[in-house]
Amino acid sequence: MTRAISDYVAEMAATSERLAGSRDLNEILQRLALRTRDVTNAEFAAISTFDDRGKMERFIYMGMDETTARRLGDPPIGRGLLGELANWDHPLRLDDLTKHPTSSGWPDGHPDMGPFIGVPIRAAGRTIGSLYMTRTRGAAPFSEADELSAAILSVQAASSVAAALANERNGRLVLFEERERIAHDLHDGTIQSLYALGLECDALSARPDFPEDVRNELRLAVDRINEIIADIRSYITMLEAETPTGQPELGRDIAFVVRQLVPAGVDTVVNITAAALQELSGRDVEDLLYIAREALSNAIRHGAPTRVAIDLRQGHSWTALTVQDNGVGFDAEHARTGLGTVTMRTRTERLGGELTVLSIPGMGTTIRVAIPRRTPDD
Repeated sequence: MTRAISDYVAEMAATSERLAGSRDLNEILQRLALRTRDVTNAEFAAISTFDDRGKMERFIYMGMDETTARRLGDPPIGRGLLGELANWDHPLRLDDLTKHPTSSGWPDGHPDMGPFIGVPIRAAGRTIGSLYMTRTRGAAPFSEADELSAAILSVQAASSVAAALANERNGRLVLFEERERIAHDLHDGTIQSLYALGLECDALSARPDFPEDVRNELRLAVDRINEIIADIRSYITMLEAETPTGQPELGRDIAFVVRQLVPAGVDTVVNITAAALQELSGRDVEDLLYIAREALSNAIRHGAPTRVAIDLRQGHSWTALTVQDNGVGFDAEHARTGLGTVTMRTRTERLGGELTVLSIPGMGTTIRVAIPRRTPDD
């Protein structure tokens, strides 16, 4: 080991500067993965987090091009060597990771990797995540100095990752409590007020001393109020719907929403790429999940489709979520704007994105939200 102490001090200072001022878990993980690759001269680097049971929650990687990432599809879920490291409390350095007993091989199209370092990220006496560094088969093995650099990085990462995990989980708890409060207020306040207004309009529409055109308008108002109440009830149902606990993860939670909303007999296609997932923050996931849920709910309630498709992918400068159905569609010029559509637009604006709703009578509906790409340097 020939590196000077000053080199490691400089690395620590640079890492601290990169992490300073950020509390967003996804941003911290991306910066750490990038820093891991830089300090060890790895071709590929990644970072994961584990839940309290040692199950991999999130996997962020650097070094793999988007074409390859899209071809591979879903990110790793913690089988084999990557999952094994959840039980380790010290670094693991291998000249050829394929020779390790827990190595489970590669999916089709995955780069053939050889040299490997895995370093646990530990806090409060347990492993909360891991750093991974690899090079392609035949490349020079990692050195003892590389291992030490990665170990120092994991120590620095521990406090930032632990704090960001706690912040995100606490934020999710607060969000659930706020959802419950809003649902209660809507049910006991807004719906009851609208119901009373509807009864009043209905009574007025039956008065013989009112002109017929006025009574017709009052009947239409009653119908509209009842539609609004139905929209709010649907919104309350979504607010109160049980969702997976822990860190939000779009791939898992979309599957949960599909099971909730899509009845048997409707074919469902879900295509969510790992490259798109890894750049989304917890707040991004919450908003995109709601938009997907509302779009699916509308499709099933109003469209009578036989097939729905959900797609999340990256472009050069955007990440796009698309929900498409082959139902009856509607005439956009004459369709009313419901509460769900208003909320989808509000959430899209909060993401800094654009919402597109395209529907053709008899040919189905497509809802697409495109948001700017998030990168570690943003």
